[in-house]
Amino acid sequence: MQVNVAIYLLFLAILVASSSCKTTESNSFTTSSAFQKFCGCITPIEPIEKKENLALGSLPEGSLDEMGTTPYLEKLYQGIRKDFEHSGTTFEEVSDGLHAKGVELKRIEDPEKRLRELLIVIDGDVAFPSGKSTLTPKAKELIAKIADAMTAYPETNCRIGGHTDSVGAFQMNLKLSKDRSFAVKAELKHSHNIVEERFKEVDGYADMRKIVDTMLAEKKNRRTEIYVGTVRIVY
Repeated sequence: MQVNVAIYLLFLAILVASSSCKTTESNSFTTSSAFQKFCGCITPIEPIEKKENLALGSLPEGSLDEMGTTPYLEKLYQGIRKDFEHSGTTFEEVSDGLHAKGVELKRIEDPEKRLRELLIVIDGDVAFPSGKSTLTPKAKELIAKIADAMTAYPETNCRIGGHTDSVGAFQMNLKLSKDRSFAVKAELKHSHNIVEERFKEVDGYADMRKIVDTMLAEKKNRRTEIYVGTVRIVY
């Protein structure tokens, strides 16, 4: 009798173990990613691709030699304009380009009216806190658009100049203007991967290149200028 009980208990243990194994296998299968996708329980995560900036457009390497400098820069000019307008900037047409609150996009032409460079002017009061060289969030947003343009049009380089008004000691203003221009360069280089070779000139000029000839605090004289041109002139 005791033998029969022992056999019964052994059989029961084997049955429970077998059932547990099947349940584990079943749970493992139903929770697998393959089964979940099959039954529609989850949606597969697809890799996110960076969308092309259709407003800005782009040109591949070699386009400069095919098009020449002026047509190349004309396409860049229109692309930057559309990119800004697409993000909500409203430009006003002026004699030498476009003007908006905090930023200007100007055309630099030769005596024959051929486009040779683009000039982006960022209002100093928008770009930096008073007396400092730390970029504001708005300045970083504007610089990001310039970086996008340089990336989309790879046969370009840039020159950066910092400017102050005439209030305060000249040497302090000169240092401040230089620090600000290098802050813009650092943002382009380190945050947006614009390589060193694409910076032709980075400097500060204090009040030596005034727009308005005054010794007073003048908003137009406080500015950061970024010139974007082609790597060479092609006719």
